[in-house]
Parts: sequence; structure tokens; C-alpha cells
Amino acid sequence: MKQFTLKISAILVFLAFGIASIAQVPDAITIEPEDATAFDEITLTLDVSLTCPDSALFMADSVMMHSGVKIGEDTWQNVVAFDGMGADGTYPKLVKIGGGSSMPMAITIEPAGATAWEEITLTLDASKSCPDSALFMADSVMMHSGLTIDGANWQNVIAFDAMGADGTQPKLMSLGDYKWSITYTPALFYGLTPGTEATQICCVFNAGDWAAGEGKDFDETGGCVDFFVPLGPQEESYLWQITFTPSEFYGFDETTVVQEINAVFNAGDWALGEGKDFDTEGGCTDFLIPLFYTNVANNPDVTFRMYPNPAQSVLNLEKLDGASKVEIFNVVGKLVQTVEVYENQTTLEINELNSGIYFVNVHFVDNVQSTKFIKK
Repeated sequence: MKQFTLKISAILVFLAFGIASIAQVPDAITIEPEDATAFDEITLTLDVSLTCPDSALFMADSVMMHSGVKIGEDTWQNVVAFDGMGADGTYPKLVKIGGGSSMPMAITIEPAGATAWEEITLTLDASKSCPDSALFMADSVMMHSGLTIDGANWQNVIAFDAMGADGTQPKLMSLGDYKWSITYTPALFYGLTPGTEATQICCVFNAGDWAAGEGKDFDETGGCVDFFVPLGPQEESYLWQITFTPSEFYGFDETTVVQEINAVFNAGDWALGEGKDFDTEGGCTDFLIPLFYTNVANNPDVTFRMYPNPAQSVLNLEKLDGASKVEIFNVVGKLVQTVEVYENQTTLEINELNSGIYFVNVHFVDNVQSTKFIKK
């Protein structure tokens, strides 16, 4: 009984240490799943209404994440710039959730919230089209477009070298600084019948010939996709999301100790607004986003290596010289598995374990070393 009590005490102390090492998630951010590690896929949601300064990104047409991770005691490591690309090819662009579609980063419409039956001025910033600088050197820019009607995209198409139903040519006027605009009434241009509602303009742009260059929107991976420009009043939403796996996005392996993500957000350009966290005095500071800390290096007394973590079917342990057995306990201290050790490494089959947090005790000649892992 005494030996078992000591084991449970060690586990509870280790659990307390693990919990103490996890900082509070900033008010403006949520992470799903809540107990995610750096090796899990996470969905990070940012509420821009809670960023610093107040309403910093309220009017943003897009939100980009400029971020890195804390490795050991060093913050802002393995930085992925807001206009860069993750090590896994993920584009650090957040997607607006709720409130309808978000406006593409390269496009603005005046008046904002106009319907298809109102005259609008659509402005394209060719410097933000995909691929980068696709239309930088264009002498002219033409719009190849259609509408989303009853959920179907690319209806009532007007080709770039054709004429709208109202006789308007789909040619944009240069405004300088890579910006081009066209003023028209979508319902008349695309020949909508009275009573028909359109929710989006579907479009791409070229320099008067497909071979002369084509400008599209960026998707979340940095690839090129058609522009979808929302029409009509949009229900306001301040929530933006990005889904990624930190270890893959920032490019580190299972031996790296990562406790948090360091991040700030902007609207695609530092000059367009920056969103940070509030500090204790009401000032602005970088976001420190904690991750559930499971790497064995969390415990400085652990000398063996354990991976992967989280694990799904097997758990590998190495550097077991002098070890006699490995035990796995669940969070309430129940012994669920024991394996005798005869070599420098061993593999534990954990298929039968339920998903959750478990603790590993490795018995060496002169001590027992403990750490934890997550079973997917």
C-alpha cells in the first residue's frame, strides 16, 4: 500500500506541475481541442472585438497571423510571417466565420453592403492577387465574371472580351499603385430578371488576354482560386479562424519542447491595423497562446525518450539502459498496463486504451522516472 501511495503522489505532483505550467488562454482566443498539444491539429479562433487596441481589426477584410513558438525559454522561434508560408505549406490566413462571406483581401466594394441592384465601384489591388504580382506590369485589366444565384456559382457569365447586358465593357480603370476599378450595377450588367437575388460576384482578372497574366484570390494554403465577392448587407461577425498543426506549421519534431504560440494579427499589411492582446495595465502586448505541455523534457529528471505524443496505437520508449519495467496509469491512478523491459528500447501497444491523458512510470535501478502522454 505504501509503494502504491508513493506512486499516486508522484503522479499527482507531476500532474500539478503540468497544470501549473499552462498559462491562461487570452480572452480574444479560443483553441479546440482545449487540451491540444503542439502535435495535434488545432482550430484557433480570434475574436477581433477583444484585440488591442480596441476594435483594431473591426473593419478588416482579411486577417493574417504573424507567429512563432516558444522553444525552451526562447520566444518567437520558427517564425512564420503573415505574408509567408508555414513549413507544411499552410497559408497563415484566417477565415471569417459567421456573418456571411468575407471580402477577398485584394478587393473592396463601395458602398459596402451594396446589393446586386445598386451601382457599385469594385476596386482590385493587383499587388494582392494570386500569384504574387500576377498583374503588376499590366497595361490594362479586364474582369471575367459571373454571379452566385440560388447557391450556384458562375451564373450569367460575362467574358473578359465580351460586353455586359447593359453595354458596359468589363474593363477596369487604372487608379495607380496597382489599383484598378470598375463602376457598374451587377443586376443590369449580368442581365438579372426582376426579383432575382445574387449573393456573390464570381470573378478573375486578366491583362486583356489569358496569356498576358491572370489574377485570382489566395486560398488558405497560398494557392490561387477564383474571387468570390459578397453582395448585400453582411451580418457583422468578429470571429476569424485558422486550422493547423503547430509542429507541422512551424517545422519541429517530437523531441522539441514547445509550450506556447507567440502571435500578433494584422489585416494583410502592418499599415492596415494590428491586433494584440491586452496586458495587465491595458496596454498592448503579443499574444501568448499556451499549448498542453506533454513532451518528456517537461520533467528535467526524465532521461528516456518517448514518442509520438500524442499517440494513437503505439508508444515508443528509448534510452532505457538500466530500466526493468514500464507502467502506465490513468488520471485517477489506476494501473492499466505493465511491460517488462529487457532492452534499450520498447514499444507499448496502446490500442485498447481510451482516449485521454496517461502517465508513464519507468523503473530504473536507482529511481522511477515519470512523464505523461495523450492517447488519441
